[in-house]
Amino acid sequence: MDEITKMLAERVDWLRTLEEKAEEELAKAPPGRLRISKGRNQKDWYYHRRETTDRSGVYIPQDNEELVSRLAGKDYRERLIKAIRREKKAIERCLAEYPKISAEQIYERLPERRRKLFTPLIETDDMFAERWENMEYKGKSISGDSPELITQRGEQVRSKSEVIIANMLLKEGIPYRYEYPVRLWGYGTVYPDFTVLNIRRRKEMFWDHFGMMDDPDYASKAVKKMISYNKNKIFPGDRLIITSETRTEPLNIRQIRDVIQFYLK
Repeated sequence: MDEITKMLAERVDWLRTLEEKAEEELAKAPPGRLRISKGRNQKDWYYHRRETTDRSGVYIPQDNEELVSRLAGKDYRERLIKAIRREKKAIERCLAEYPKISAEQIYERLPERRRKLFTPLIETDDMFAERWENMEYKGKSISGDSPELITQRGEQVRSKSEVIIANMLLKEGIPYRYEYPVRLWGYGTVYPDFTVLNIRRRKEMFWDHFGMMDDPDYASKAVKKMISYNKNKIFPGDRLIITSETRTEPLNIRQIRDVIQFYLK
């Protein structure tokens, strides 16, 4: 429910801003109305109706495109303002009547001694996140001679940057799977560094960190992989998170925190 009311409140704020802009521009519009009729050769002819009682209007020469545009824009802005006001009223009524407690919150508001007695019809966010994170899978094997890089959760990863990302995800309470297999059409099975979960939106995303982008061969493979993601309708900013670094521009904790806050909170 919080997500819905937040979205509606943001919509009202946007509509108010748009209304103010439209009113501001409307105040600068010329008086009167635009009439359009078909002339010879089915070409549009434009007339300026300066008064409401003037049904025909004065012909606007073809070289006066600015007046035509301003009059047409005036009509659009008047219609837009009316539509904005109708929508604002509808949303404000909805927000005023929206229940303070949603169906999802009923179970969470029960005492613990009652919650433990039954399984709710609606899975809570905590239940969903726990089930998602505990799903069993077979990741990509790491060779025995690889450096022993262990996260705070006790799993071995392939780079120091992955250690930092994993530990930050754990600290921020973001469920993740390390190198969870994903099948990409036209490419094969890939193992994104992290498959992560936005709990609030219950949205699964893939996070790939490209750590050697100053290496031409590595960078070429990285680009090929990103193209394959796109061909499979997995796009950056939607279901795909991309971070990268070079020897001179290493990944830092602030970058990781910003990415988590933007995509996963």
